[in-house]
Amino acid sequence: MLGERQINLLGLLSQDSFQTAEQLAAKMKLSTKTIRTLIKELDQILSENGAHIRMKRGEGYLLEVEDFERFQGMFAGKDGELPNTSQERVSYLLEYFLNHSDYVKTEELCDALYVCKKTLASDIKKVRQILKEYELTLEQKPYYGMRVKGDELHIRLCLAKCQERKNAAGKLAELSDREENGELKKVSDCVLAGLDAVEYHISDIALQNLIVHIYVAIKRIQSGQYIPWTGEEYRSWVGEREHQLARRCADRLEESFSVKFPEEEILYMAIHLAGKESRTSGEKSEENVIISNEFHEIVLEMLTEIYEVFQIDLREDLELVMALGQHLGPLSVRMRFGMKLQNPLLSEIKERFSLAYAMAIQGCAVLERHFQWKLPPSEIAYIALVLALALERQRTSREKKTVLLVCASGAGTAKLLAFRLQDMFHDCVGEVLTCDERSALKQDFSRIDYIFTTVPILETVPVPICEVNFTMRGEDITAVRKLLSSVEYRKVLEYYPRELFFTGAAFDTKEEALAYICAEIEKRRPLPKGFLQAVLRREKLAQTFMGTGAAMPHPCKVMTEDTFVAVCILDRPILWNEGQLVSVVFLVSISKRTDKQIQDFYQVTARLLLNAEYIKELAEKKTYETLETLIIRLSKEMEDR
Repeated sequence: MLGERQINLLGLLSQDSFQTAEQLAAKMKLSTKTIRTLIKELDQILSENGAHIRMKRGEGYLLEVEDFERFQGMFAGKDGELPNTSQERVSYLLEYFLNHSDYVKTEELCDALYVCKKTLASDIKKVRQILKEYELTLEQKPYYGMRVKGDELHIRLCLAKCQERKNAAGKLAELSDREENGELKKVSDCVLAGLDAVEYHISDIALQNLIVHIYVAIKRIQSGQYIPWTGEEYRSWVGEREHQLARRCADRLEESFSVKFPEEEILYMAIHLAGKESRTSGEKSEENVIISNEFHEIVLEMLTEIYEVFQIDLREDLELVMALGQHLGPLSVRMRFGMKLQNPLLSEIKERFSLAYAMAIQGCAVLERHFQWKLPPSEIAYIALVLALALERQRTSREKKTVLLVCASGAGTAKLLAFRLQDMFHDCVGEVLTCDERSALKQDFSRIDYIFTTVPILETVPVPICEVNFTMRGEDITAVRKLLSSVEYRKVLEYYPRELFFTGAAFDTKEEALAYICAEIEKRRPLPKGFLQAVLRREKLAQTFMGTGAAMPHPCKVMTEDTFVAVCILDRPILWNEGQLVSVVFLVSISKRTDKQIQDFYQVTARLLLNAEYIKELAEKKTYETLETLIIRLSKEMEDR
């Protein structure tokens, strides 16, 4: 539709300021008469495509766009599709900078994307933020332009992320015949042949990630950009098995792509393999799975950290210790080299296994201290899955419930029904006590968890009641099962006393907020000496930001006789840590005493803290009644699962 001169003129007109015909003529080395003719032709074309050329007397000409989609449609099919949105332009710019080592001027990018300098500056700002995540910067030099500055490893990691975004819509097995996807398919075939030959176990997600990284490596090698690794430092991160497998894959890739893999590139591939192998406990392998003393100690430190915060002791779970120890091998490689492994189940894990995810956040603080690398949510979620399995094992083997069976049909009938209850619910019911209606209120309820009754009980008792029929029909069984597995929201609300719900305070720092909350608690109940200092010490040791606008600070050790939560709704968000804005603070203190309800409390609390919508609602309404409603809602949601 547009000729070369019209395209060049359009690029000049898309700048931020008006330009006269004389200025345009000088830049394009044409006469002013020709420029005016081109402007007239171009304006006619643009008027049919959502834009026009505005003329201002004494100042010149400027492009104005009314319908951006129609305007962008003019360029579809020319050198590929022109980026239409800011997100598409950011992706385009990111790949351009990463794949070009020369400087590029702002004007050239404006011309290529048909945007003004203001729009480009906004997109470049987003590019800088992404590059920062990979320890890369956008270097700017006067009269030369911009280019990416950073080491080859981080450039490749960022390029791989760009490639993964492009491939997010489909699996490798469903790649189309486009040249790029065809090359990815060739990489996939070579890698799978190598992995299958030695039975190397790797998840589908990790496999796709590996293939993308190798594809990026091939492209970089073809453009003369190599990994500059030398010495034994990097070799120590891979075993002989990974090194030999990388060499086999490299042989196949060299033949398929006519490219030479030097030793450094084979080592680079081996490190990616070492960071992605997956094994489960008890899985057979040609090699022994060895968990080093270092990893074993780190795992125990993680579980101790979890115990100190949640009072849920998993330190004696050998299966968990082994699973985490095995997971730390590949994870330590990813942490050392900044490799990021996606987790497609992240949202589902945070929703379905909220407690395990909250525990994983605390446990991963130990890893961050050891390896000096902040784990992304995707990696925390993988640890949460391992913890969720351990919690389920603990749940099925924990103390069984004591039930009081109230029956009006006599002792024989009561014993028969008690036997049926123990037989049908043996996994969660331990002792079944029996009595008649008149004796029900005389029982010691401190040792009873539930009442099952065949007759209505009108008086108030301190434990839940479930009415059942002697015949225990289907609906009775369902009701009993639901009660035994339910979370009693009234018990959970006891941990959230109304007098420890605070609003109307504004602070500049989290230290000010924590000092205020502790002072307000102490006005209402005694706190042990050094409580605030213990909370501040925990802040230095572990992350308490939950990623939803909420934080869960707590002392670094168990200090109080009772478990309680002080909730503070801030008048304005404060910066908790770098990049972490907090609107609601949940200061949690766990009791020294054994508490059978603590896991239910954390199940509900974790789901609340990880739900951004609920935290937003609480921050906006600022009432205890809102908190109460949310806890009841979450408890009922858990019952219905």
